[in-house]
Amino acid sequence: MGFPRLNLSRRQWIQTVTGMTCGIAGGLTVQSLVVTPQSLSQTHLHIGTTALPDEKALRIVQLSDLHLRDIGALETMLLESVKAAKPDVILLTGDAISHKNGLHPLSEFLGKLPPTTHRIAIMGNWEYKAGLTSSSFQKYLRTFDFQLLVNESCQLEYASKILKITGFDDLLGGQLHPIRSDKSTVHVDEHLVLAHCPATRDIVYKLSPVPPSLILSGHTHGGQIAPGGFPLYTPPGSGDYVSGWYRDYGPPLYVSRGIGTSLLPLRIGSLPELVILDWQ
Repeated sequence: MGFPRLNLSRRQWIQTVTGMTCGIAGGLTVQSLVVTPQSLSQTHLHIGTTALPDEKALRIVQLSDLHLRDIGALETMLLESVKAAKPDVILLTGDAISHKNGLHPLSEFLGKLPPTTHRIAIMGNWEYKAGLTSSSFQKYLRTFDFQLLVNESCQLEYASKILKITGFDDLLGGQLHPIRSDKSTVHVDEHLVLAHCPATRDIVYKLSPVPPSLILSGHTHGGQIAPGGFPLYTPPGSGDYVSGWYRDYGPPLYVSRGIGTSLLPLRIGSLPELVILDWQ
């Protein structure tokens, strides 16, 4: 059975092609402005050995690049997902806001997070662009029980093991300084490094006397505009990293695509990402 021939005039062909082009462009616009930015994906990472039946892994939730402007459908969905994850540790890995006006919705958001034993944050380049300093941001976060790490470390004990968490200042807006070695390092079982810009990985051995077991970063938004998964642009500080795992050389690095958007309120080929890490 053959297909009927379409006997269209040149004008009709032009109108048809124009209509199809506008339809495709309109669909892509809706996808990039409405659907993708308001969708939320969850990535579950597993570090270490498989937990025994009577053991529980340390659950860590990473929230990166919130760029909060208000509490909308995406943020509400994110809060519900964080609560459902029942984390032991919540990490804010930079760019929680894009402007100082974002502190009000950020207060509402942080106030709705579920209770956890540890809450840790680092600076991102947009915190500095918003006019915040490490001291002013620490004072602000203290209300919500967050500890801000700026070229410093803290330790938490879990299942008779010591996890050292180091947070570095932002590579672009801040000032990176090496972490001083101390006697506590000999008791560390694992070392988690938080660095907003993933390019920090390339110099991390110059900054820390204890090799990282894992580095968590954000900043790139997965390219934010990445049709077919190929980013058209990544911001300075990204290095050769876009999103996901990097374990080819150097310490293991996971780069989150983050939650919000920067500069342009759209995403193509890069869904917002909530990272849930189970560390055994």
